[in-house]
This record gives sequence, C-alpha cells and structure tokens, in this order.
Amino acid sequence: MRRSSSLRNRLTAQTISAIVILVVVLAVVTLASVSIHLFDAAQSDAYAVYDGVSQVHGATQRALLQEYTRALDPHIWVIQHHHVIAHSPNTTARLPSVSHWGPVVFQPVAAVQIRMVSGSRQYLIAWPISSDLDVLGDLLLVLGIVTATAALVGVLLGRWITGRVLEPVKDMTESVQAMIRDREYHPVINPSPETGDEFSQLSHVFSQLITILNDRWERDRTLLAEAAHQLRTPLEVIRGNLDILSHWESLDTVLEDESLAAMDRAVGDMTHLVRDLLTLEQANRQLPTKLQPLQLVPVLEDIVEDAHALRPDLHIVFTPPPSTPSRVLGFEPYTRRALWSILENALKYAATPESPVEIDIVASEEHIDLVVKDYGPGIPEADLPHLFERFYRGETSRGTVGTGLGLSIAHALMTAQRGALEVESSESGTRVHLRFVRAV
Repeated sequence: MRRSSSLRNRLTAQTISAIVILVVVLAVVTLASVSIHLFDAAQSDAYAVYDGVSQVHGATQRALLQEYTRALDPHIWVIQHHHVIAHSPNTTARLPSVSHWGPVVFQPVAAVQIRMVSGSRQYLIAWPISSDLDVLGDLLLVLGIVTATAALVGVLLGRWITGRVLEPVKDMTESVQAMIRDREYHPVINPSPETGDEFSQLSHVFSQLITILNDRWERDRTLLAEAAHQLRTPLEVIRGNLDILSHWESLDTVLEDESLAAMDRAVGDMTHLVRDLLTLEQANRQLPTKLQPLQLVPVLEDIVEDAHALRPDLHIVFTPPPSTPSRVLGFEPYTRRALWSILENALKYAATPESPVEIDIVASEEHIDLVVKDYGPGIPEADLPHLFERFYRGETSRGTVGTGLGLSIAHALMTAQRGALEVESSESGTRVHLRFVRAV
C-alpha cells in the first residue's frame, strides 16, 4: 500500500533539493573557475621562468639556477642529448620518471610541468602548486559547510514558505469539512479576498460548484416530495377500488365496471405524471448534443392538426405569411413537446368555440418568436411569477385535468434549445412567446 505524503512535505523536500542542487552547481562552477585560474597562473609563471633561464648561458645561467633552493621554488632541469647538464638546487640531477596526466604531476612534488626546446637544449620546468591545492582544499571545505548550511536553511525556509503558501488550502479544506460535518452548505471561505489570487479564484469556483450541487440536491428533494404527493391520490384511488373489488362475490356489474374505470384513470394519471417527470429531467440534465436547423411551420401545422382532432369545436388561427422566415436552431422532439404544452394550455384554460386561439410567427435579426395568443380571462397577477414552478396550479386551473408540469416542461425544453419562454397576461387574454435562435 502506497504511503501518503502531505503536499507540505513534498514541497519542502523539493525546496531543499532545489537549494542544494543550486549550491552544489555554484560550488562546482566556483571550484572549476578557481582551479582553471590557478592552473593558468602556474603555467604562466613556468613560462616566465623558462623565458628568464633560456635567455642566459654558462656561468650566468648556473648562477640563476642557484637562486631556486626552496621546495616552493620552480624545479628546473636543463637537458642536452638526453642528459641533465644543469638543474636547480631544489631538485636532483635525475629526471622525474613518473606518470602524469597532462601538464600536472604529483611527484616528486605536485606541480604544473612544461617542457620547452631551445636550440639543442630542452628545459623541463615544474612549477609547484601545493599552495594552490591547499587553497582549493580550504575552498572545498568552505563550500561544503555552505552546502550543509544551505540545506538546513532550506529545511527551515521550506517549511515556513510552504506553510504560508498552503495556509489558504488548509482554510478551504476546513471550511468544506465543516460543511460535510454539519450538513450546512454555504460558500467556501475566501482565503485572500483582498488580492484575488489563484486561491481566491479557486474558492470562488468551489463556492459556485457547491451552490450548484446544493440547488440540484434541493430541487431533487423537492421533486421527490412533490412527485410522492402527486402519486398519493391515484394510489389511494387504486387501493380503495381494490378493497371494493376484494368483495367481488357481492358486487354487481355496474359497481365493478366503475371501480375498474376509476383504477384505469388513476393508472393513466400516474403514467402521464411519470412521463412528464422524465421529460422534465431529460430537458434539465441531458441537453441535445447539437441543435439542427428546423422549419417551424411544418412542425406547427402538425400540432395544430392534432389539436383540431382533440378539440374539433375550437377555432385555431394560424396563417403565416409566405415571406416570414421560420428556420430556427432546435431539436425537433423538444420543439414539438414545448409547442404542444403551450397550445394544450391555451385550449384547456382559455379557448371556447367563440374565442379563437391565434398563432403568429414574428422574426427579428437574431430570433424568431412563435406567439400563441388567446382571449380568455387571463392569468392572475399573483400566479405569473410561479408559472414555471413544477406542480404549480393557479386558481384558474383548479379542477382541471393535468399534472401542473406543462409550463415547467416547456420552459426547460426551450432553455435546452438556447431559447426562452415568456408569458404576458391581462384581463383581455394571454400571450405566450416561444423564442428560438434564428438559423443562418
């Protein structure tokens, strides 16, 4: 099982690693730079000694060589025909025969060695670098101490910085945990409202998400309660009639037929209610993947024909001018259901044989409105703000058949098609606008 590691520990470790790597790189660069500088200086000094020694000969050269007596002085050999003919007192007449890498040798002393030819003579000059190596050793020790100190500082600094940086995350986490524990959902605490930084933006996004989820949860809970309430009546009707039918030995045919008819109506009501609820939830949750260009006139003609078949005694006026555009962006099943819900309401509550229902198409540059107008008594002003609420039934709709979901479904279906649904009502009638996006 993989052990979990806190973000603070990981950030601290990364901070320490970054600081140590940076210090080590700087140390390596410093050591390399100092080493190259010291090597170049030693090599330059060796060439300077060669220039001085090679310019003189005989007793003058031997006198000059006698000046180099200390171990830190350059070691000089003058070679002719593979034999040492002169050398400085700080070395022997025997040439060093040790392996070395490049110009640097370590025996008999650590030195930078050059071999130059002047005429028939060779000059072997070894410039001691032991003091330079001591400097590099001291520098390496100092850089090691600096690296260890930087690592320690990195631990302290990393813990402090990551603690400060992650404090907003801790506050937001505690806020969400408190909401889960108390079951009270509210906006997440904003850790830095004065700066509006990334953590502030994150808390704002979390708050929006919690609000959306809470609204959805409240809506689902309300829907469940309302659906249970609406289903209770037909279920009680079925149960009551089943009790009656349980005494079938003493029932006459008429009472039996009435009970069966009542249960059939109750089942029909429940079926209609469940179908409406499914349609409403599909409109709210499963939007069509792509809206397609759609001609409104053929769809509306089909719906008007169905309405005439349902209520042949009612007068529905729909004569769109030939030049009126009716091509919209829509999803045909949603469009048909929304139009039918609006027209069904008009036929149910306002239409009479003497009072027609008029349907017009009004086009603008960006939208096309389908206007359904009736001349009924209108909708009370107190009911207008609640028209799109589920199961809401105003005073004028009491006693009529329906689930109270028609306008809610139409509103959700129009919203799913990037459209809108607006209702205007007065004592002289009601106008319903179904606004579609005009297709190009």
